[in-house]
Amino acid sequence: MAIVSMTGFAEAQGSRDGARWRWEAKSVNGRGLDLRLRLPPGFDSIEAAARVLANGRFKRGNIQASLTFEAASGARGLRIDAAALASAVKIAKEVAAETGLRPASIDGLLALKGVIVQDDGLEPDSREHADRDAAILESLAAAFDALARARAGEGANWPLCSMRRSPRSRG
Repeated sequence: MAIVSMTGFAEAQGSRDGARWRWEAKSVNGRGLDLRLRLPPGFDSIEAAARVLANGRFKRGNIQASLTFEAASGARGLRIDAAALASAVKIAKEVAAETGLRPASIDGLLALKGVIVQDDGLEPDSREHADRDAAILESLAAAFDALARARAGEGANWPLCSMRRSPRSRG
């Protein structure tokens, strides 16, 4: 039976319509499978599919996968989600009134996840958006496959357990 390590590193890159991205996947020892994703704003929709990809390839390990994304040069950049900001302001005012604390600052409100989103010029429900996300997930699958190979390669280099002396055999 081959030993498979839980330690490894891999990366994969992709591009589509002028946009470029890069995945980094790292793995360390863990009892179960714990996947931590670091995604840029606006990419939360791929999280569930990324978890399915990880679960299909790994049974154990603490895995961290990070996506860096560079939009096409014609993309619009960042924008404020007005509904998310309005909700955050309302909650901040309610908390300030109830507690007597100072109201939240604008930099604190803008730092909340989902208030500032990446506007890549694609409508969230458009075919182009779905195609881009599928290409990003395809490159994540490649990164996970490379990580699995790295873990197997490291495990193959691990000293054989039978060569170790047990505590009872020490004299």
